[in-house]
Amino acid sequence: MKSIAQKFIAVREFIAKLFWLSAISLVATGLVATATAGAAFADASDAEAALAQLMQDISSLQEGLEQPVMVSQNGYYKTRLGDTLSQIIERTVPNVPVRKKILQQAIVRANPHAFKRSNPNWMFADRKLKLPDAADIHKVVFTDAAGKSSKKASHYDERDDWVQFP
Repeated sequence: MKSIAQKFIAVREFIAKLFWLSAISLVATGLVATATAGAAFADASDAEAALAQLMQDISSLQEGLEQPVMVSQNGYYKTRLGDTLSQIIERTVPNVPVRKKILQQAIVRANPHAFKRSNPNWMFADRKLKLPDAADIHKVVFTDAAGKSSKKASHYDERDDWVQFP
C-alpha cells in the first residue's frame, strides 16, 4: 500500500504532465490557426519553420516533464511573504514555451483576490493561487472581438430610450 506522500507525489506529477500536455495543445492550436489564417500569403518554408519550432517546443516540454515541479495539490500554490510572481512561475512551471508575461496575465486573471488592482507586481502573501491551465492561457491569448462589439452596440441601443429635448 502506498503511503500518503507517495500518492501525493504521483498526483502532483500527473497534474504537471496534464498541464504540459494542455500547453502543447495550446501551442499546436495557435500554430494551426496561424497557418490556416495566413495560408494565402504563407509559403511552404514558413510552414516548415513553424513545424520545426513546434517540434523543438515539444521536445523542450518533454524535458520539463522530467524535472520536479513545486505544485501543491490540484494545481494550486500558496503565496508566502517575499514571493514574486516571476519566482512562482520559475518554480512551478519551468521551461514553458509561453512568454512569462502571458503566464503572469493568466495567473492574475484567474486569481483577482491575490493581486491589488490586477497588478502582477502587487501580490498578497498567504493567498491560494490557481496555476493557469490551457483554458486560462487561451483566454489571455485569444480575445473575443465579437463580444466587445456587441457590448458597444447594446450600449448605444440603451440611448434610444433616453429623453430628448428639441
